[in-house]
Amino acid sequence: MQRIAGAGAWLNALNLIPVWILDGGQAVTALDKMERAVILTTCLALWALSREGVFLLVAAGTVWRLFTKDLPPQPSRSTTAYFVIVLAGLAVVMWLVPGKGFGAP
Repeated sequence: MQRIAGAGAWLNALNLIPVWILDGGQAVTALDKMERAVILTTCLALWALSREGVFLLVAAGTVWRLFTKDLPPQPSRSTTAYFVIVLAGLAVVMWLVPGKGFGAP
């Protein structure tokens, strides 16, 4: 059951890549450049802590979106906070999967 939760967390994190029609691509349209930099920093920190490659994929998509011109007229701090909290929560679930985190060899 825990491995299913880990796979679900990984797939949800993959869906947060800010490109095309993925949910991350829809959410990032509400973020300005500074907020996108916060998402990038969060992804890199989560990757450094968890070594889950999916966070590098989200970071790569965020780097690309830093240079696009689809900035909102009014940025959304709540969307940024929600994005960061969801990423961190998914990282915790992935970390708790057997063989990682607690009790890992």
